[in-house]
Amino acid sequence: MPPSENPLPDIAVGRHPDFGIVATNPKHLAASAWMLRGFDFHPVPGHPDLYALADQQRDGPGRATHAVDLLRRANYQIQVDAEFDTFPEAPSPVHAATPQRVQPDVAFADHPRLGIVAATTDGALAGEQLLEEHGWQPHPSLDIYTLPPATGRDQALGQVAQATAAMHRADLQVAVQPSLARDVTARRRPAPARPAPRERSPDAAARQFPSLSAAALAASPARAGLPATPPVPAPAAPAPGPRPVDPRVAFSHPR
Repeated sequence: MPPSENPLPDIAVGRHPDFGIVATNPKHLAASAWMLRGFDFHPVPGHPDLYALADQQRDGPGRATHAVDLLRRANYQIQVDAEFDTFPEAPSPVHAATPQRVQPDVAFADHPRLGIVAATTDGALAGEQLLEEHGWQPHPSLDIYTLPPATGRDQALGQVAQATAAMHRADLQVAVQPSLARDVTARRRPAPARPAPRERSPDAAARQFPSLSAAALAASPARAGLPATPPVPAPAAPAPGPRPVDPRVAFSHPR
């Protein structure tokens, strides 16, 4: 049977008469499903592979167009209505000869309740093994992998980075939700704690501020509490200077 002239896209974006702006996942790709969730498209109950954009009154067309642009940049094959296609792809022989994107072995995404989750394609045993080696465990009722509930956000981002690096070394294809990829890239390690300031003795204060009077330092309650501290001698009285001259004597000499 000859191949179809119009192969199925990875994701299609358009309008639905009942649900407004929607997207579909015609190939049933786990990576496509997680990507759509990341762009705020949520499954429509009773309609398999149909995802409706949430809060469409909040610049729905603009958000849908932005999602289409980012999905194309991630090398997804997109079918889109002209309304959301501000940069349509012009057909060319080179584009037609480009092989289709390889389906990823593992996909990472943020889940609204379960945190960072991972999904694998059927038969990706190496990806499943690496996920478990880096802390993910199969969910009891969903076909995904999750981290322990007590895992903090920063630790989870680090585990995504480590697992992705290990999968690339194993020659596995990995897809990461764009917003999650930005968080992993921007992740910074905490700055080292600054040492506590050292307490300064009254003597040190006196050395730094020589204008501090010895009498005030001797009367300091902080110095009084120090054991075996010799008393600070009070400042000596100033030496007597020359006596003032009586003006009557100065003008008593004969002229």
